[in-house]
Amino acid sequence: MPRKKNTDVWENYFHSATSKTVKCKHCDKVYQFGNVSKMTSHLLKCYRCPTVIKNKLQKIPVTSTTATNLPLQEESHHELSQDKSLTDTISIITTSSEISTERKLYLDQLLSKAIFVSGSPLSIVEHPLWVRFFDNLQPLYKLPSRKAISTTHLETIYNEMVNEITDELKSINDLHLQCDGWSNQRNEGIINFIIAKPEPVFIKSLNTLTNRHTSQYVSQEIIKVIKVYGGHKFVTLIGDNANNIQRAFQIVKNSYAHIIPLRCVAHTLNLLCEDCLKLEPINAFISIATDTIKAIKRNQSMSALLAQIVKEKGSGETLKLPGKTRWGSYCTALKSLKKSKVALQTLAVHEDATILDEIKSNLLDLNFWTMVENCIKLLEPITDKIFKLEGNEILINEVYMAFKDIKSTLNFAFPDISVLNEHHKQHITNAVIRRADNCLKPIHYAAYLLDPRSQGIELEEEHEVDAMEFIHDVSQSLNIDVGVDLANYRAKQGLWSRPFIWKNVAEIDPVVWWRGLCKSKLLSRVAVRILTAPCTSAATERSFSTHAHIHSHKRNRLTTDRAAKIAFISYNWNLLHKHKNDDNDDDDESLSTPRQLSSPLGSPINEEQPSTSRGYTQEIEFCNINNIFNDYDSSDSD
Repeated sequence: MPRKKNTDVWENYFHSATSKTVKCKHCDKVYQFGNVSKMTSHLLKCYRCPTVIKNKLQKIPVTSTTATNLPLQEESHHELSQDKSLTDTISIITTSSEISTERKLYLDQLLSKAIFVSGSPLSIVEHPLWVRFFDNLQPLYKLPSRKAISTTHLETIYNEMVNEITDELKSINDLHLQCDGWSNQRNEGIINFIIAKPEPVFIKSLNTLTNRHTSQYVSQEIIKVIKVYGGHKFVTLIGDNANNIQRAFQIVKNSYAHIIPLRCVAHTLNLLCEDCLKLEPINAFISIATDTIKAIKRNQSMSALLAQIVKEKGSGETLKLPGKTRWGSYCTALKSLKKSKVALQTLAVHEDATILDEIKSNLLDLNFWTMVENCIKLLEPITDKIFKLEGNEILINEVYMAFKDIKSTLNFAFPDISVLNEHHKQHITNAVIRRADNCLKPIHYAAYLLDPRSQGIELEEEHEVDAMEFIHDVSQSLNIDVGVDLANYRAKQGLWSRPFIWKNVAEIDPVVWWRGLCKSKLLSRVAVRILTAPCTSAATERSFSTHAHIHSHKRNRLTTDRAAKIAFISYNWNLLHKHKNDDNDDDDESLSTPRQLSSPLGSPINEEQPSTSRGYTQEIEFCNINNIFNDYDSSDSD
């Protein structure tokens, strides 16, 4: 009869009936055979094993007193010390529960990582209330000093994460590099580098010091990053439409001919929104709508009264202001007006509202709300695509149809947008075509062609040829020939003639489809290389948001290097653990969300922006909404 297992020991190890190997649940220590003596000895030494378990294995008696927290006040501590039996018990626990050097280091690093990831100030370990809390929680544990956290532990955690990420990136064949620039709290130049694998990883924050962000300088830094992980692994370079970035990409391509420079689709669509906002009737109304929102938000009594009305009526939301260089955010601002229409009109006639006559007139004017509807119909098809494409998901296969959908949706909506004349409509149509031609590359056509859900069904003949040629060129760079596979894939012959291959194609991610069902084919290698490319540089923008949260106005004493390392740890930890905490969306700030940061690479965008008010509500110049319609009628008659 087999000997009964020691459950106190075995319950701390993973083991199965098919394998003799056992693994510690606390530190992943593995033994080839389950030896209770060795397993017990390990648990007593394991710095991650809880003290309660160690006490249980050592057969230390546990009374109700041992489960009680140590005294919270000096008076209670004095009372306990008078009771000899209690004192003896605590003495036993204290002696047997001394924190080893290894466990102290582990706890210090765990605390430090929590501080870095959450963006908490490093001085938290010196605050008397936190010190008191930890002292009462576990008197044996002494908090690390602020200096130790900002030097020793920061370096250790940063280096561990760098090594882990570097090893992982070096083991992956298809990489895509993003980069963008920013000015931090002290107006120092920063360039952040993100590598998509296809999930984005923050790999480097470069302090440019006195170097100007010229295309030559940026290209040199890009090449340095590429060399670390292997130039042959990189497929695309992606950034915004800034001239220095795109010229830098071209310089890099001269050294690495197989790398494809791309423009950020989200940034391109934001520029398309700006093209629409330049139209005279739209520009004039946006100025009125923005000033109306500012007048209400900046008046404390009106803002509070509006919130009360929204709560009472159960409809409406907080009014939102657009960002200066996030033109898609104007649609969000207009939608907040539309959703709050009833509440705003109630506010306009409320007896307690001290509202300006111009504001009251606009809110009660039917033409004002007609213009809100018109502008939303114009901007919404574009902003919907921005919100969809700027996430961390890989959607390069949907870029081609995004532009086609925008064009067709706008053409369908034009008859209902009364404020636009034929010249305005043609201007917008031409802008869509121009932005699409500037942004779309053969890789976008190829990705759409290799998407099993569409198979490039709506590709024009010229783009279809470009897509097949691009697929051929990628296969040549990999020293493989996919001509036969491509023909069979398009004709649904060979493997692709089997019905089960296409059965659930609508529910399967294209990359998973190629890796899972078509892995045996050479075309799969090319398809995965293309379909894992990001279509926007939004991940880099989000890294700036993390950086700004850490290196804030209140924490401007942080050195640039130290802030960069904390941002590196915070950004990557949140990415790795996002699936465990989807409710925390702080790092998912969209490109359409107003952001108080400088424009890409610290250089202003040299394009006219919609007008804004000059400050307080008393200083805002309002114009009559009817003037826009009157101007439109007169211009149309000409």
